[in-house]
Amino acid sequence: MPTFVVGDVHGHRDTLVALLREAGLLDRRGRWSGADAPLFLLGDLVDRGPDGIGTIDLVMRLEREGPVRCLLGNHEAGIHAAARFRDTPAGREFVSLWLMNGGMPQDLERFRPEHAAWIASLPAAVRHGDWLLLHSDTTRYLELGRTVDEICRAASCALASGDEAAMDELLSVLSDRQELHDEASVTRLLDTFGGGRIAHGHTPIAFQIGARPESVTSALAYGDGRVLNVDHGLYAGGPGFVTELAPVARRDEVGTKPSDAGP
Repeated sequence: MPTFVVGDVHGHRDTLVALLREAGLLDRRGRWSGADAPLFLLGDLVDRGPDGIGTIDLVMRLEREGPVRCLLGNHEAGIHAAARFRDTPAGREFVSLWLMNGGMPQDLERFRPEHAAWIASLPAAVRHGDWLLLHSDTTRYLELGRTVDEICRAASCALASGDEAAMDELLSVLSDRQELHDEASVTRLLDTFGGGRIAHGHTPIAFQIGARPESVTSALAYGDGRVLNVDHGLYAGGPGFVTELAPVARRDEVGTKPSDAGP
């Protein structure tokens, strides 16, 4: 069974629909047609693009229609914090940070409690067979826990707690980047969380290799083949792509929801 991943969409809902149709995962009506093939969105559905909330609504619907799951990205955490804390003394800092990082005011206006609850349910990491799926290319996930389930639980608790310090720390972890060029960092993550390969988004491939975004049409393997970057840089002009992962070692999946890890 093939497994598909998509990097940072950043509000480009219509482009996502077109890419999934081209991959045979959506039909002409925009409904799931990928049968039992898993699809993982690696976070950052919102900000920097024209329709972040529409993108969230699309993915929420697709999760009900098929084996679709989205990971928690720093931009989901950012809009969640901006919405939750905007009426508190510290709220202006969260809103300012969110806007500085590409937050779109129209998305915040359309943000509803169901969106907040959905974001709080997103896994911060997923083990899928031999793949460790992350949003960010950083070892700072280790600050959240020593297992995938612990990472998911810590992120979910920070989002649900209303603790400004915990939210700030989560944003700091998810915003870190470009640590996985170091072989020791890759080994540390895989030895701790399991798996043999990492797939991530967060850092546009074009910026990583010094290319024009419109020239990037496929994922970038690096780190001696153990790391795969799938951030197509849609917001910067990339055409976008859907990546089919190499066959996984086994079919079980760990950490797909914080609820899997306990309360």
